[in-house]
Amino acid sequence: MIVSEAKLKLGRRAHAWRRRSFACAFLTQTFAAAVLLAPVAGCSLWRGELDPAFEKKLETRLRNIDLARLEAKSSTKPLTIDEGLEQMKQSDASTQPVPSSMELTIEEIRRHVLGNNLDLAIYMLDPEISRTRISEEEARFDAAIMVGARYKKQDLPELDGDVVQLSEKSTSLDKAIKTFEKGLSGDKGGKSGESKSEQGLTDGSTVKLTEVAQRKESFDADLGLLVPLPTGATLRLGQYYDQDNKLSPFSSDQSIAATRFSLSQPLLRNAGVDVNTAAIRIARLGEKSSIARTKLVAIRLLAAAEKAYWKLYGARELLEIRRRLIDLAEKNLEIVQKRTQEGLIPAIEVIRAEVGVAQQLESLIIAETTERIAERDLKRILNIEGLDLNSPTRLLSATPPRLLLYELSADTLVREAVTNRMEMLEIELAVAADDLRIEFAKNQTLPLITLDFEYGLLDRGGSFGTAWQNAWDFDKGDFAVGIRGEIPVTNELRKSQLRRAVLTRTQRLATRSARELSIRQEVYDALDVLNQNWQRMLAARQTVIAAGVNYDAERKQFDEGTRTMREVFEALAQLGDAQSREVSAIVAYQVALIDLAYATGTLLGYSKVDVLEARFD
Repeated sequence: MIVSEAKLKLGRRAHAWRRRSFACAFLTQTFAAAVLLAPVAGCSLWRGELDPAFEKKLETRLRNIDLARLEAKSSTKPLTIDEGLEQMKQSDASTQPVPSSMELTIEEIRRHVLGNNLDLAIYMLDPEISRTRISEEEARFDAAIMVGARYKKQDLPELDGDVVQLSEKSTSLDKAIKTFEKGLSGDKGGKSGESKSEQGLTDGSTVKLTEVAQRKESFDADLGLLVPLPTGATLRLGQYYDQDNKLSPFSSDQSIAATRFSLSQPLLRNAGVDVNTAAIRIARLGEKSSIARTKLVAIRLLAAAEKAYWKLYGARELLEIRRRLIDLAEKNLEIVQKRTQEGLIPAIEVIRAEVGVAQQLESLIIAETTERIAERDLKRILNIEGLDLNSPTRLLSATPPRLLLYELSADTLVREAVTNRMEMLEIELAVAADDLRIEFAKNQTLPLITLDFEYGLLDRGGSFGTAWQNAWDFDKGDFAVGIRGEIPVTNELRKSQLRRAVLTRTQRLATRSARELSIRQEVYDALDVLNQNWQRMLAARQTVIAAGVNYDAERKQFDEGTRTMREVFEALAQLGDAQSREVSAIVAYQVALIDLAYATGTLLGYSKVDVLEARFD
């Protein structure tokens, strides 16, 4: 008893010592690994640092604010006001080179916008991106080939196995153990050994199976096909091969070949073609929606290009008016100077004429700048190759303004606008996509019940060919049918997703109503502005006629000596203002026509835009 207790204590101490040794060894290895990996962990590559030279340039540009230094950038010495006046007196407009020109019609404007505009080129990529989403969703049903192989070699020591209890029913195991014991003892079948073995194996005793030290190698490979089906099912078909070779203490080879077929089909959640193809249909609606948005952008850019076209037309007409007015002012100055020299009028009239010329010159300078800015804006929109923004080439308007009064029905235009506007089509497509999302969310609230079916052929042999051939004898195989389910306790997650889909559709419907109301207002407002600008043109034309008659009368009375040159220049200024207002009214009327066409989702009928249809249909 004392000896047994001493052995037990020694065993406990040895076990505790082994545990402490293992803990010390583990901590030592961990510390050594940390010391070795510390420099690597601190490396800049792990922190994702930028290139030092590039980062230094960035820091400099982000930190510093440079000065303009216009004096250093000026190609000539800066001029003062007095020097500028002297230079203006010496300049001669007739010596300026005549720039090249390019005539453009509305049809050509549209063609250049559709072919060259950079903003439109950006939006043109949206339909292509949407088509990739369709391909992504369709790829969910792509079949996958599964391939795998592994080689394994083991040199195992003697290992403790399971503890089992032998009984009278363990006949096959008894025979195997007796055969193994006979092989180890060299007994050829003596009765004493056989009876002893039988007595030891059938008395119901508990024994431990010990795996002997052995060397073995194995190789396994599998090849299969995984096919997702539109019904939600998953089909698997595979071929499996395994070869085990025991090298010692004795040689043993075994090859196993198996062919397996399985099908897993959801019955409620994720079941059905409509549910599993909902994402594809939503992607297709998204593609149509992106085309509608792109088409809307194209219409907007075309309208903007036409507005820029008429803006340039107005700026150029205004410039021509200012040039004619300054010619008249300079002629009046020459007449006044001549009459002053002849002593017919006082010298103060020369000063008044010079003031009038200076005023007209200021207006001319402003008109020239306005014309250049309008031309540059049109060049930017057209983006014609070889026609830079600062190019001296002039763009000339070849399409005359459309000065016609149209009797239009507001209600008819409103109905057409609601039908034609791409915004309404985009919302309709979004509502259709919301309906699909709602149906999908309803399906997701159902329990997940899956029916599983599996069938396989399995056999073995000395080689792969033998095993594979034996498997197709159909004498060995397995068959399984099962059903499994997943029923959430509250299902609040999927119910919330369904409520969100329903609320999103409700919000979309409210947006559609608000958008329809906004479009109706747009059409009514555009029609009122169109009629207003027609009246403006009539009033401006009448003012021009009256101002022209007044100027001629003032000029004639000046010749008769009853009016001063100041009154003549006042009449000339009134004539210039009237002509400018008429040009502004004409441009505003053309812009109002464009806005009315845009409000109804169309373009003005100069010509059909076949290029637009070809690019988006």
